[in-house]
Amino acid sequence: MLVDLYYAPYPGQRFAGEAETISPVRVLNPKSALATLAAGTRSFLAQWGVEAQLRIIDTQVDEDEPVLYKSFDYGPRVIECLRYGGVFERYDTTLREADIIGISNNFTNSAGSVADFAKHAKAVNPKALVVGGGMDATARPEWYLDNGFDVIVQLDGEYLFAKVIEAVAKGQPLTQAAFCREYNGGYIVFGGPSLKMDELEPMALDLVTNYQDYNDTGEGTPPQNVATPFICFESSRGCYRTCSFCATPMRGKYRHMSPEAVEKHFAYFREMGIRNILFQEDNILSRLQRSGRGTMLHRSGREEVFEIFRMAREYGFSWEFANGLEFGKFLDLGQPDLELMEHLFWSDRSGDIWRGCYRVQIPLEFLGDDPTSKFNKLRGFEEELEILDAMLDFGVTYQTFNVLIGHDGDDRPAIDHYLRRSLQLREALLDRDSRVVPYFNVYNRTLLPGTADFRNKHERLEFDIEENPEVISVYLSPMSSDHLSYYDLLDERLRMMRELNGDLIDQYDGIHRKPLIETSG
Repeated sequence: MLVDLYYAPYPGQRFAGEAETISPVRVLNPKSALATLAAGTRSFLAQWGVEAQLRIIDTQVDEDEPVLYKSFDYGPRVIECLRYGGVFERYDTTLREADIIGISNNFTNSAGSVADFAKHAKAVNPKALVVGGGMDATARPEWYLDNGFDVIVQLDGEYLFAKVIEAVAKGQPLTQAAFCREYNGGYIVFGGPSLKMDELEPMALDLVTNYQDYNDTGEGTPPQNVATPFICFESSRGCYRTCSFCATPMRGKYRHMSPEAVEKHFAYFREMGIRNILFQEDNILSRLQRSGRGTMLHRSGREEVFEIFRMAREYGFSWEFANGLEFGKFLDLGQPDLELMEHLFWSDRSGDIWRGCYRVQIPLEFLGDDPTSKFNKLRGFEEELEILDAMLDFGVTYQTFNVLIGHDGDDRPAIDHYLRRSLQLREALLDRDSRVVPYFNVYNRTLLPGTADFRNKHERLEFDIEENPEVISVYLSPMSSDHLSYYDLLDERLRMMRELNGDLIDQYDGIHRKPLIETSG
């Protein structure tokens, strides 16, 4: 059995006549999805006595000319959709060799590129089973089965994908190997056992060609003495929060590794030469979650967090929190939790290589007057400033802030208010420490399939996402607020980005920054 796992070419959208893309194109951001899947899958196959060779092929790192594959109208403009990476034909030899072709996709705006690659794979090798997985495939399996795929594996894929491989290897019907639902001649595979995080094998970096070359953190350029290679890592899955815009609740209840299991991964990373960790899990601080009565849900959770970052320090890693932190937890004790901050934000810059934390991404998300009414994990603005001020004492001078606009009631005065709050925060930090590099990711509210927002408000979408899934991106607005059109909201996002970040946009994202509407601020 030969099983090939692919990342399809990277999607990028631009306005016709413009050079820069609307969203960042990050082909060298370390990718953990397939290396994690391969490690777990091969462990199950070994237990079951199934022989299979797995390969990971990242088409995104190959430097062919971008391919324009479609365009669609967006307000008075036209958006062109491109694929970045290798042209499909480059992979025809490996596609013909495979018995199973797996393609991962987490993001709706990648769906067009992914589906086109699946169709090409099927045309080149009609006998191969084309299998899809990832968060968007989990949320919209029927769309993928209508667009080139034979099988969709939902949610955690390690066990269920291994069952698919086992069925093919033994010539068994898939329906005998796993719970399935048939659709349009294909199968949706679901219902595998909940994965125990302590049993998760270290990712199969031996299958990743030139992983040392992945040097994009997913944010701006890191400090010069942050050393490569980089790796994305999650020590937990799920989250106690159920934010309406987030797809994480689909992943099930919160599960996390013990410090002993985390050390197994850290030791493997060092063995493979990894120097920098991008913590990408949804909420590492969920270990500190409290019940409604204020008691800790995990008695040893606080000490476990301390132990994990003591180990990260001892192994000599640098790190950033690439998917944000629920930083309101730093005030759970009534004042800034300096002990917790010391463990997460410790750094040593005395040598040639930065050790410890160098950047934190912080989900401000809503900068209205009552943020907890929108998302109960948030804190009031003055409390946020108190936490951020305390963080500076630990040398966290690279701070990235996520701000959402396009809430139902947003109008221009509301967005002006968000801008003033962001400017106030930026100036307060710079007054405190002139070395601070604050960067604001201003995102348009979108409706991700699988979220509560999508279930409750999908009729507000201005686009048919089955035809144009590329519009489901935080860099584009796919819907209007009660007062502003989707096109106005994109222009407001660009206005905020320009005023808050200036030339840092080129360093961090390198994306379109021109106003859409001549009369805009």
